[in-house]
Amino acid sequence: MKQSDVFTLILVAGIGTLGAFFACQAILGDPNAASVTFKKVNREVNSSLVAPDPEIFNSTAINPTVEVYVGGCEDIDQNGILDESELKICQEQQNGEQKEDEGENGEEAPETPEEE
Repeated sequence: MKQSDVFTLILVAGIGTLGAFFACQAILGDPNAASVTFKKVNREVNSSLVAPDPEIFNSTAINPTVEVYVGGCEDIDQNGILDESELKICQEQQNGEQKEDEGENGEEAPETPEEE
């Protein structure tokens, strides 16, 4: 590379860095002027055991780590996965419920034609 090319690269990189610095300052502002507000604790914290605050700990909240199954399927061994035996039990229960529904109406549900 020629000496003028190196000088041009250094000049362009310096101008780009300064431009990025001033753009970030304009967007983010001065970090020393930033303020944060916190919610003050209304009661004194102590070491005694009490029931958890329902405002913070919701016992009816949905746990996203638990696998959810639609229908009457139950995870008997509580491992988070429906095993073959649990799926079989679930299918038997659903088939039993369908047969009961057919008996209540007095007629069978219409069958859908199979694609060939």
